[in-house]
Amino acid sequence: MKKKTHSTHGRTTKAVIEPKSAQVNSSPSRFSRPFGIDPWVYALASSFFLLALFAARYLSDTDLGYHLKGGQWILENRRFPSTDVYTYTRSSADYLDLHWLYQVLIYSMYRVGGYTSLSLLNIVLVALAFSLTLKRFHMTGAPSWMCALLLLVAVLSCELRFHMRPEILTWILMSLMLYVLEIRSSQKRNVLFLLPLIQVIWTNSEGLFGIGWGVMGFYLVSDLVHSSKINKPLWRYSLLAVASSLLNPYVFRGALLPFTYLATLDAASPFKQSIAEFQSPWSMGSRFTTPELTLLSYKLYFFFLLFLLASTFRKRKLHEFLLVGVFSYLSATTLRNIPLFMLATLPLAATSWKELNWDWLKRFQSSTVSKPAAAWIFILILLGVASRTVTSAQYVSEGRLDRFGLGLDGETQPVHAAEFLVRNQLEGRILNQVNTGGWLDWRRPGQVLIDGRTEVMGEELWVENMASLNPGGLHGLIAKYQPDILFFNPATARQWILDLNKLPDWRLVYLDEAACVFLRKDYAPQIPPLDEDRLLAERGLSKDVSENALSLLREPAPQAWKSFGESFYRPAVHPNGLQRMAVFFHYRGDFQMSEPLFLECIRRSRGVYYDFYFNAGLMYYSSLQYDKCRICMQRVLQDDPGNSGARQILENLGVS
Repeated sequence: MKKKTHSTHGRTTKAVIEPKSAQVNSSPSRFSRPFGIDPWVYALASSFFLLALFAARYLSDTDLGYHLKGGQWILENRRFPSTDVYTYTRSSADYLDLHWLYQVLIYSMYRVGGYTSLSLLNIVLVALAFSLTLKRFHMTGAPSWMCALLLLVAVLSCELRFHMRPEILTWILMSLMLYVLEIRSSQKRNVLFLLPLIQVIWTNSEGLFGIGWGVMGFYLVSDLVHSSKINKPLWRYSLLAVASSLLNPYVFRGALLPFTYLATLDAASPFKQSIAEFQSPWSMGSRFTTPELTLLSYKLYFFFLLFLLASTFRKRKLHEFLLVGVFSYLSATTLRNIPLFMLATLPLAATSWKELNWDWLKRFQSSTVSKPAAAWIFILILLGVASRTVTSAQYVSEGRLDRFGLGLDGETQPVHAAEFLVRNQLEGRILNQVNTGGWLDWRRPGQVLIDGRTEVMGEELWVENMASLNPGGLHGLIAKYQPDILFFNPATARQWILDLNKLPDWRLVYLDEAACVFLRKDYAPQIPPLDEDRLLAERGLSKDVSENALSLLREPAPQAWKSFGESFYRPAVHPNGLQRMAVFFHYRGDFQMSEPLFLECIRRSRGVYYDFYFNAGLMYYSSLQYDKCRICMQRVLQDDPGNSGARQILENLGVS
């Protein structure tokens, strides 16, 4: 073997050529780098695949109805609404519909491809928001493994908000604005002329467009501090962008709309107190479903970002501190703002992480995190989460109503109940609950009592509606508004059911998995009362189930490890709609109707979920069927030993 010599600083050295076998062993295998591509690129693609699966969920947002109606109304009337046209309680109130561009978009999509096309559009919009963030990642020069890890944390933190809502346009437009500003900041190219265009689209799409003013303001202040001279193009286009907010159907009134949203941050606001998305992720109370994975991912990232910021303090610019400070505050006070915080700060986290010049950290990253084996492990974990998303087990395990799929969620949206009203021409005055108002806006002619547009409804009407959920509260609403029809979701208005038990002037005419309908006694007498036997028969059930109830309730609980394993490939069946109906009849004191529905919930879910046993046990306790109640509550304690409600009932029954 020959030796090759070369000179270094005037000194002759010898370099020995390695044997071929050593060279082969030091190169990555084809398995670790298929097609010569870094496996972390596949990991990054897997993060986007998981994002798409999270966005592919049935349309269940209660605001969807009035957004579709808004797009329809604007196109049919060829003008913009100025007063509320949806409610009879707020018909004289101003309605500044700055969601109009979004509403026209989704209504047009609905006309083309129905509800499935809306699901597909939602996937595209969510993916676009995160694609812009990935583009900003690439500007930082962050390696693929760092992008993949941070993107996964972001997806897990934000997926709770992947609903069909106009706020997704805010994610997109904010990310695009930051991209434009960061290009200028990095001195690559100047596309500041896009700022006014972005702001105009934002102003006419979603009410949080004031965030754009703040983002531009951060860069303007930072420019004054860090630059020796004023950046005239930055100031010119930023001021022009702010002024362009006046280019909306309502001019000055529309431009000032963001300030009305500040009220939702006030702890004394009734909206803050009663709406889950306005809760702080740091102090969500027991009244609201807690999205555990979302909160864990968000909180870990929150502290990690603060650590990175503190560790690279001297390298940061003022606008970076402002971005972190303001968006941290927004996310800490309101759950719905978590995506804004994540999307605004992720590239900064990547930059700060890269700038940690710690030898031990670089060695660890080089020897462990950046290796192909770590990428394949990462991909396997993502595929596991993806599998549980497709089966909806990921959602059911957290007690959420979201389900994987395309199109409309008929168990959340009161689709068939609204059709019942239309089919029977029930156009009288309706008294509805907040979460059903949006769909009634969309599918039923005539006005409703209330819907979810908090800026239009106002605090007084909102408080009045929330107060009706207290004992006797429904009496006051009926006396004030003199309705012909009551329309509500039994699961979220159980007190209304109890109040109606004491109001003989109202009769039940319709019930399904999503809503119930009561009519005033002398209104539409041609509509017969609910046929309970037919309701059960349509679902393959009957009242004669008592003989088989004990055997079903005594079936052994499935093994936890087996249920978990099945959750990766077997669709999770958690019939919330049937349980709503069962609870409805329980509160009505009709135990013969409640029992078969509860038992069907247990049968369909194969006894996996203890909440069905708990609610069935409450029904059995109320109906004095103590043997069945005891079996149910003991079953609850097998899965949830700390369940105080089940333990208290067993103590009442004399069971230790």
